[in-house]
Amino acid sequence: MSRVSSAELVPTFTTAVNTWQCDENAHLNVQFYTEFGHEASAHLMHNLAWGPRAQAAAGLSVNVQEDHIRYLREFRVVDTVEVRSAPVEVGERSLALYHEIRNPADGTLASTIVRRLECDKPWPESFRRRAEAARIELPASVRPRSVGQAPLPDIRLEDCARIGLIGAGRTLIKPAECDEHGRFLPRHQFGRYSDAAPWLWNHLGFDRAAMQERGEGSVVVETLHGYRRPLKAGMLLTIMSGLVGYTAKILKLAHFAFDAESGKLAACSEAIGMKFDQKIRKIMTFSAEDQARLAQRTLRL
Repeated sequence: MSRVSSAELVPTFTTAVNTWQCDENAHLNVQFYTEFGHEASAHLMHNLAWGPRAQAAAGLSVNVQEDHIRYLREFRVVDTVEVRSAPVEVGERSLALYHEIRNPADGTLASTIVRRLECDKPWPESFRRRAEAARIELPASVRPRSVGQAPLPDIRLEDCARIGLIGAGRTLIKPAECDEHGRFLPRHQFGRYSDAAPWLWNHLGFDRAAMQERGEGSVVVETLHGYRRPLKAGMLLTIMSGLVGYTAKILKLAHFAFDAESGKLAACSEAIGMKFDQKIRKIMTFSAEDQARLAQRTLRL
């Protein structure tokens, strides 16, 4: 049974891109990067001798607090995917894991993920020693750039209309979308944000159907997801979305996921989005008319 023996990135996950995982831009949908990081995290914990069985035997509960993801290159159908990982921060009850997602066919770096975990009790000393021995320095190039400058507020569902958020998703969490502990999987949480995005773009005055006819799409280059309260099977979820800010080429979008029955905020996400020319695969500039419209639809946070 292999274990981390030196401070370096170790293989934690491999797969290949399927047709059903790709979106209207003909590339891998952003929600699946979150899934890759989720599975890689479990294998990295196992490499540190603290996999699911060890955690259960010790009676510990480990929860995801945050995912910061940068998207650097596209994955297309049948591309192979490899993830290599290492710890980058080790606290008394917290842990930050770094994942590099590459296309092994040419070695290009496609995405980076920093996942922050928290345990309900202090880590066992033996685990902390192994994690410290395996820890690497987080590369400066993967730290947050356009997200995370100020935390999104812990608002309630009843605050949304005043702030300017729009309803972009109403759904039920299903058992098949949850992990072995019944907790809503991060990939499916991000999937709800991905499904909400067309509603938000339409609200901002960009007709998604017309964009598709012109060969225009949208891309996300960076996201920050906060997991604030537990979500489980059978709960009703409401997604409220809006525009935090913009430049000539960038939209800073926010999605808030609420427990519809209690009105409490369960999770939220910042995303940096752009218009994308699907024919030449280049980022587009927003017109003066677009920007004037965006100014009227920016959130009042």
